[in-house]
Amino acid sequence: MSTARTYSLEWLDALISVTLNAARPYRRELRTEDIALLLEKVSVESQQVEQELNDKVFALYKDNQVRHLVQKYHTALTHLKEQAMGYLKGESAAGADPFTELEERIVSSLSTLLTFIEQRYSHYLSPATEDLPAMPSVQFKPSNDRMKIYCNLSGDQLALMLRAADEAQVLKARSMNAVFKAIIPHLATAQRNELSADAIRSKAYNPEEPDRAACINALENMIRKIKDY
Repeated sequence: MSTARTYSLEWLDALISVTLNAARPYRRELRTEDIALLLEKVSVESQQVEQELNDKVFALYKDNQVRHLVQKYHTALTHLKEQAMGYLKGESAAGADPFTELEERIVSSLSTLLTFIEQRYSHYLSPATEDLPAMPSVQFKPSNDRMKIYCNLSGDQLALMLRAADEAQVLKARSMNAVFKAIIPHLATAQRNELSADAIRSKAYNPEEPDRAACINALENMIRKIKDY
């Protein structure tokens, strides 16, 4: 049985603040195989952070305790994301860098975690109001729903579709990231009304077989429709 960590972000914090910090010696010592392992570990670690936050919130009884915890996570994740983005901006100016993919994965994973917190615990990120009861999450549903296009695919499946459309040159933009940022904010799924372009883009890699099958089935249905026109 694993023991809950006191500081859930310890591994991500150490990776960003120490291992990848150009001012420290560790970055220069990383080999290609080390970077590949870190790429896998980042995704696993971000999922564990999400689970640990949920567990900690569930164990608390008072709203003010939950508020403090959620805001602490949100602040720490925002700081780590800004730090990782700072590395990426420096590399962009310097040219090609073997750490770019890893740092993009980190930024994407942190964005996913921030989106999760902002959607699930949005009430606790707003200023405390002692005389009002906690409002349900639907309170924060945006008023411009009519502008959304609802999609019968999941976020993971949307990510695969857009990646394929970009790589097949069905959609053209200056980068795959630009494709996601232009399209995703206007979409919603059965699971989520608000989607993060960075969070969805991070799901475009290492697809699971059910998602791959769902995308293929959707495309085959479209092909049959087009043949009947």
